[in-house]
Amino acid sequence: MSNYAEAYRKRINAMGGTSRERNMARKQREFELYFERTLNREECEIDSVKTFAVFQDQSQSNNKDLSDDKYVIVPNSVEVGVGSYIKWRDELWLVFTEEAKTIPTHQQLKVKHVNRNIKWLVDKKNKVVCNDGFGWPAYVQNQTLYTLGVSFSGQHLPLANAKMSVYIKDTPETRNVTVGTRIFIAGQVYKVEFADYVSRVGLINWLLDEDTKNPERDNFELEIADYYDGSGKDNSKTDKKSDTPPEGSDSSSDNDQSKVEWQIEGDQKVRLGRTYTFKIGVTSGETPKVEEWTIGDIEDLPFYIQEKNEESLTVRVKDDYRYVGHTISIAAKINGEYKNIVVKVIKKFG
Repeated sequence: MSNYAEAYRKRINAMGGTSRERNMARKQREFELYFERTLNREECEIDSVKTFAVFQDQSQSNNKDLSDDKYVIVPNSVEVGVGSYIKWRDELWLVFTEEAKTIPTHQQLKVKHVNRNIKWLVDKKNKVVCNDGFGWPAYVQNQTLYTLGVSFSGQHLPLANAKMSVYIKDTPETRNVTVGTRIFIAGQVYKVEFADYVSRVGLINWLLDEDTKNPERDNFELEIADYYDGSGKDNSKTDKKSDTPPEGSDSSSDNDQSKVEWQIEGDQKVRLGRTYTFKIGVTSGETPKVEEWTIGDIEDLPFYIQEKNEESLTVRVKDDYRYVGHTISIAAKINGEYKNIVVKVIKKFG
């Protein structure tokens, strides 16, 4: 009789010692059967390792049809995370977000299609190109379409100021790209104005400002900026902007601004349907004037811009539950220097 009871307990414990464990085991088995039988399970490579994954289409209404995003589902045993590269159907995809599953039977991630391969020199003397000569795949977005897209000069004179936002895998090599580095994108040269390592751990976000191509320094065929030594000219200066003030002008105000320690002040958690204002704060001295406000989000912008000027930026959060959890970077440019604040959208109440 004792042997029968012991055998019964072993069978029950094999399925789980408690009802919670048994329910979890059933849920895990359900996922394994789904993963084995579903039609959209396909072979792929995740960070150069062959495996299988389920690829699901995403509603295009979430991003205004500007990108073909997918959801990727894989077992917990697969090594993947934000910043991973997935090769599927001879195309490369970049992992942008990883969902924290409430019932952790599997992993679910969102990926975006890589649309550019960016190259730069890591050793200018020996002409060594990054990532063993292959360059780094990246997702590039025209930031002008999503943000304010203009800068101010003098008495609020707007200037066209094309910008690009680049999302690239966070590696020691990509971390070494500093502000001021010039890179090619689609035949045009841009300069790195700001690098964000915080908003999406595993990815680096560069904010790029349009620069002028220089045939004496840039290799147009390879699309690598600053490839040649040139003729000694400072290639960081462009036709649009100059670091040298005109003769007879007074640049003391700019010099004073550069000495001021400043930061963006405002709520870092914003609720749906509410209005928020972001201002410049300083520890001491006169508050400097903002040359440019930039709001960056890889998906549809969750804000309405209500007012922007040299002192502040006022936005209203869209009253749409789909934006809950979105992380947005709000950046300000003062005297050529960018600083940002990371803002997260939360629920309207609670």
